[in-house]
Formats: sequence, structure tokens, C-alpha cells
Amino acid sequence: MNTVRLTDDFGRDLGLMHEVIVTGRKVGTANELTAFFAKLAHDKDLLRSMMDCVLDRVSLTFSERLAQEILGKGKVIGYQDTCRIWRVDQPEVEPAMPYNEDILLQAAERNQNGEDWRFVYCTGLSLRTQLEVMGDNRKKQPCFDHDYKWWCENQQYEWANKPVEAGYRLLDFSCPFTSKNWQQQNNAITASGEQFVRAEEQAVAEACFSNFILNGKERLLQNRYHWGHLQTADGRLVLVGRFDHDGFYVNCIWGDGRVDDLLGAVRAWKSA
Repeated sequence: MNTVRLTDDFGRDLGLMHEVIVTGRKVGTANELTAFFAKLAHDKDLLRSMMDCVLDRVSLTFSERLAQEILGKGKVIGYQDTCRIWRVDQPEVEPAMPYNEDILLQAAERNQNGEDWRFVYCTGLSLRTQLEVMGDNRKKQPCFDHDYKWWCENQQYEWANKPVEAGYRLLDFSCPFTSKNWQQQNNAITASGEQFVRAEEQAVAEACFSNFILNGKERLLQNRYHWGHLQTADGRLVLVGRFDHDGFYVNCIWGDGRVDDLLGAVRAWKSA
């Protein structure tokens, strides 16, 4: 069920429709216009495709389009595009929308104050599977960092091959709470609001790659790392990011280890 509400006065003023008809008479015959509008009136799929063409929107669902209207262009990654990028079969049923309009409006307001909330669909692939899809060839961007593939060793198999649940995420790529150790970051996330949690590394990585491909090669986390939940074979905590021209970086550090101004935490907004 869609939980985004549509506040809409469209159709109450017929002046705009009259202008469309006037313009239509300049480019088509009466019979052509009658046939054209008759098809649009009774074929919602055709009407949707025409709207997508005119508005330069590709493969977005109703909920995704409303999220884009609230958050802005470039802040939404739909499930159909994501499945195509990651070579994953689309779900048989359209994914449930976990956020209502109030949450999206709050996220948009936070964006005005320096945060960077993105509404993205994630297929849930493990980091190892993402590497198989994207590769590590720097001449074929985007890619993983070829020099940091320690996590492909057999002893790192369990966590590096761990998937997460597919579905929508609302993620803050401003990646705040730097210069703190892992527990201090957790405390800061909790203090910032009970609706927030530390994001999964798999979802963060997938969103960075999908965004690069769909949004003009924009590199999220180009100069910052996200410190996540995953633990390596020796107990260190995984960090991902620094998505520069060398590729997407995967490394690890002890939870109480050194801190710096590049090591932050991407927050995820809990569902409504």
C-alpha cells in the first residue's frame, strides 16, 4: 500500500486543459486529436509513459515520483532502474512504500539545513556480489578500489557475502558524526532522533554505485567513509566510501581505534 499522500488541486481549473486543446489544434486534425485523447483517457499505462517522456522521468512508480517531487530531482533512485543496473529480477509485486509524506517532507527540510537525504531502492546484494557486478577496473567506472580487495580473502567470506533485505531506504549521505569512535557515533545517532539508525554498508555501497550511473556520475561519499555494522574475521568494524577515481573503498578499523574528520556514519530513517 502506498503511504505517500497526494495533495492535489489539478483538474479543478479547466483553463490549462483548454490551452492544451488550443495547442493541439495547431498540430493535428480534429480526428487525430479525438483519437489521441480517447486513447489517453482510457489507457493509464499509455498516459504514464507520455508523462514520463514529457517530464523526463524514467521507470518511476507513483510513490517514487511523489518522493522526487518532495526531495527533488537526483534524490530518488527507483526500483526498476536499480534492478536493471544490478542485473537482478524485478520483484513480482511493486515494493511497498515504507515512508509517508510527512517523513519525506521532514527529510526535505533537513536537506535545506545541510543534510543529504536520498530515497533509494536497494536490491540487498552483498559486497562481494556487488564487486562481481561492478568489477575493479579503474578504466571502467564505477568500480571498487583494486588496491583494497583484502575482503575477498576466504576468511572474510561470511560477512562479505552477507546480503540485506531488499527494499527502499532513506539515507543521509552527509555522513555526519566524524571525529568520534564507533560507540560515540552510535550515541550521537541516537541523540539525533529515535527515528534514525546506522545504515547497512551493503545498502550504502549499492546506493553510491546506482547514483553514479543514474545521476551524471555523481560520487556520493567521495571524501568520506561510512562506518557500519559488519565485523571482519578478527573483529574489526567495516567502513566503506572514499568513492574517488580509484574506486569504491572497503576497509576496516577497530571500534575504539583512531578517529578523524573523514570517518562518519550514514544514517537510515526508520520506516513509518
